[in-house]
Amino acid sequence: MKKSLILSLCASALLSVVTPTVALAVQEEGQWAELPVVTLEEGRALTEDLSLVNENQAKYVFLFIGDGMGNIPVSAAEYYLGPDNGDAGKGTAQAQPLNFSQFPVIGLQNPTDADHYVPDSAATATAFGNGVKIDSNVIGLTPGFTEQTESVAEKAQTAGKSVGILSTVTLNHATPAAFYSNVEHRNNYYEIGEQMSLSNFDYFAGGSLGGRTGDGTQTDLYELMEANGYTVAETREEFDAITAESGKVYAPVEDGLSVDGSSMKYAVDREEGDTSLAEMVAKGIEVLSANEEGFFMMTESGKIDWSQHANDATATVYEVIDFQNAIQEAVNFYYENPDETLIVVTADHPTGGFTIGNSETGYNSYFHLLDNQVVSQEVFDSIFASELEANPEMTFEDFAPILEENFGFIFDFEATEEVLTHAQASEVEAEATDLMLVTPYELEELRYAFDQSKLPEEERNAGQADKAKGYFSYLPISIAATRLVARKAGLAFTTVDHSPERVPVYAIGSGAAMFEGNFENIDIAYKLLAAMGLYEGGDTAADVIDVTTKFTGEEAATEEEAATEEEATTEEEATTEEATEETTEEESAE
Repeated sequence: MKKSLILSLCASALLSVVTPTVALAVQEEGQWAELPVVTLEEGRALTEDLSLVNENQAKYVFLFIGDGMGNIPVSAAEYYLGPDNGDAGKGTAQAQPLNFSQFPVIGLQNPTDADHYVPDSAATATAFGNGVKIDSNVIGLTPGFTEQTESVAEKAQTAGKSVGILSTVTLNHATPAAFYSNVEHRNNYYEIGEQMSLSNFDYFAGGSLGGRTGDGTQTDLYELMEANGYTVAETREEFDAITAESGKVYAPVEDGLSVDGSSMKYAVDREEGDTSLAEMVAKGIEVLSANEEGFFMMTESGKIDWSQHANDATATVYEVIDFQNAIQEAVNFYYENPDETLIVVTADHPTGGFTIGNSETGYNSYFHLLDNQVVSQEVFDSIFASELEANPEMTFEDFAPILEENFGFIFDFEATEEVLTHAQASEVEAEATDLMLVTPYELEELRYAFDQSKLPEEERNAGQADKAKGYFSYLPISIAATRLVARKAGLAFTTVDHSPERVPVYAIGSGAAMFEGNFENIDIAYKLLAAMGLYEGGDTAADVIDVTTKFTGEEAATEEEAATEEEATTEEEATTEEATEETTEEESAE
C-alpha cells in the first residue's frame, strides 16, 4: 500500500551558529586591526518544503509554457528585480527569485526534435503536449505523417475535464496548436484554425488568429468559431461579462492586441486598461473550475520567445515578470486546493543565445539601464515608419531625439573614438560619465543601421559585410538599438534563432515529484497524464512514483531488509537442500 505524503521537512529550521572567538585581522600601516566576523544567516531554509508535494491524483492541472524561456531569461528577470552590482556598488548582487523558481521540485528536460538538435516550437509543443518526438515544423503528426497524435488536453477532455488554451500570441500558432491540431506544417494557419473551432475545448483566450480568411476567400475563422458554438469576446466589456455559464468561449480581447493586430501587447508596451495574461488566467479559472471533474489549462507566454528573436532584452525581462504574474493566479488557486492541484512551468527551448555578461562591462551588470527603453522593438518599428513617412529625407541627426526618447541614449556628435582598457573605463566611470552615453563606435553602428532602415527591405543587407551585421528580417535601427541597450546593461545575444540546451521544469502540487530529474520533453506528457490518473493502464501518480519513498528512503530501507531476508531465506533453503542431498547420499551408501 502506498503511503500518503505527510513528510514536511523543516523549511524554516534555524541553523545554530557558533561565533568564532578569533577574529580575522589585516595589517594596516604596521598595526593589526580586527575585522568584524561574518556569521551564517539564521533562519535560512536548508531544504525545500515538501509538504507542497503530494501523490494525490490531480483534479486541476496547470501547464505554463514560457516559449523561449531557458535559464537565462529567468535569471535576467531575477537579477533585474534585485540590486545592480554595477550601479549600487560592491556586495549588492542579490537575485529576487520569481514565484515559480521557488517551487519545491525542479527538473531538466531535453528539447531536441526528432530531426534537429536545434528545435522549433511545433515539434517541442507536440513532444510535451502529445508525448511523441516529431520533425521540426510539424504539429501532431509522427515522422512521415503516418499517424496522428492525441494531446494531454484531448485526453483530459475525454475524461470529462474542462480544457483551456491560452497564449499571448495567436491561438493558431505552433505551441497552442499542438494541443488540439494535427497538420503537416505549422504555417497552415487556416487549417489549424478550423481544427480549433472543432476542438470543443471550453476556453480559448489571448491573441487573435493568423490567416483568418485563409486564401482571402474562405470563411473568417471568427465566424467558424461562432458557428461551432463559441462566444467570441472581442471587447473588454464582453470579456468581463464571461462567466461559468457562458458556454464555450474564445476571448481575443482586441483592445489588448499589439500593433501587429494578432498577438497581445508586450508587457513593456501595455497601457492601463489593457487586458493582461494574468487576467486571462483568472477568467479561465473562473470558467473552468465549475466542472466537478476538474480542468486542464495550458498557458503560453509566447512573446518571451519573440522578444529574444528580436534581441530585445528589456521586452524579454518584462515578459518573464509578466508571466510570473499570470502564474501567481494559479498559485493562488493552488493554495485554495492544495491536495488536488498540479502546476508545471517549463519552456519549449531557449532563444537568441541570450547571455548575461559581456566584455564591454566586464564583471559588472547595470540592469537598471533597461528602464531607459520604454517600448518594444515591435512598437519602435512603427515609430520609425511614421517618422520616415512624415519626413522621407530624415537624417540620423533628425532621428536621434527619437532614439533618446525611447532608449535613453545620450549623443555627443563631437566625440572622437578612444579605446580604453577596463581599468581605464572604470576610472572614467568613477568620474560620473553617463552609462548611456553613445561612444563614437556605437554611434557609427546606429547610423549605419539607420541608413539601412531607410532602404527598401529587399535592398537591405545586400553585401557580405552587411549580412555580418545580422539584422535578418528585423528593422536594422530597431534591433541595433535594443542590442545596444542590452550591451550597456551587461547582456548580449548570439543569434536570432533557437538553441538546444536543456531547459528547467518547475513543479508544485499533486504528482509534482515526478518532474524532478533529467528527462526528455516527451516525458512531460506522460507525467501529466499520470498525475491526472490518465496514464495508459490506469496508473496514477502514486503508481508511477511513491513520493514518500522518494524523499524519505523508507521503502529503500524496506527493500534492503526484504533483500536481506530473501538472501537469508535463500541461504537457509540452500543449507536445507545440501543437508537433504547428504542424507540421500548416506542412504544410498548404506
